[in-house]
Amino acid sequence: MNAVRVQWSDASFLVYFGGLTILAAAIALLSIESGDHAAGAFVALSLSVFVVVMLLAFTARRAGNLITAGLYALTGVVSFVIFFGALLDWFGWLPHPNGRLFEGFRFWKLVLELSAVVAATVALRVFRFPLLVFVIAATGWFFVTDLLSGGGDWSAIVTIFYGLFLLNLAVRADGRGSTIYGFWLHVVAGLTIGGGLLWFLHKSDFDWIVIAFVAVGYIALGNRLVRSSWAVLAAWGLLQVTTHFAEKWADVQFLGFFPFGLVFFPFFGFSTSETHQRPWLAPLAYAVLGLALIAIAQLLARRRRFVLASAELL
Repeated sequence: MNAVRVQWSDASFLVYFGGLTILAAAIALLSIESGDHAAGAFVALSLSVFVVVMLLAFTARRAGNLITAGLYALTGVVSFVIFFGALLDWFGWLPHPNGRLFEGFRFWKLVLELSAVVAATVALRVFRFPLLVFVIAATGWFFVTDLLSGGGDWSAIVTIFYGLFLLNLAVRADGRGSTIYGFWLHVVAGLTIGGGLLWFLHKSDFDWIVIAFVAVGYIALGNRLVRSSWAVLAAWGLLQVTTHFAEKWADVQFLGFFPFGLVFFPFFGFSTSETHQRPWLAPLAYAVLGLALIAIAQLLARRRRFVLASAELL
């Protein structure tokens, strides 16, 4: 099954931005209207949105606009899940949320989650749009975690094993030449493994040191698999590690989301203790991180050039 290949350009950016804007608008519209209509009326409304979006998707595919068709199909998957959930709620089968994502065995909630996986899989088969692989992997994680766990530590353990399973699938996809689909499997694998580990390791200094080693392992794995997504996640992880120690050593508390809190810290980015003000340590820590990342990048690039040169000699 050949994937739709996207050549990055100003046109493709605008198509992606427009398609994702339509997705956000559809979710917002249905979210607003869900509270203003009776259950049966909302079922009809969500079905109408699904039908219109899928007509646009098939029209775009028939015209040869495969990226546009895939983006419409993405909105179609989301609108179908909302429609199916509204239908279950109309029948009185869908349990109402209780504030926790994973708790107990709720059959129809699991059916709804599975419908998202199935809908995204069908859309992928029809439209061959790579971003749908991300939807399948992400909704699959939600379904498996809800099925096998009830929240807390056990959910984090299931999440880590699910990520390892996806990593195996991603490597297999790369081996078969499905590198475009494999990319999104790598992304979700990295997110779930890292997210599960962060659930357990985010409190003490030792925890964050372990996370730093895991991030370096991500870089090594990404280099071996030739997948930059692992390096991106590793950089984010090291950024969180640096933030933890920067706040501790400099005795500051960032008030804004990094990097904005750091950029504007002379004005409103952090608060300091009156007794131990060492704000200069915070930017110094990030500067050291930047130098370390550049050094790792240069080491990897030098190693890759050496490997390529050795291959040419053979």
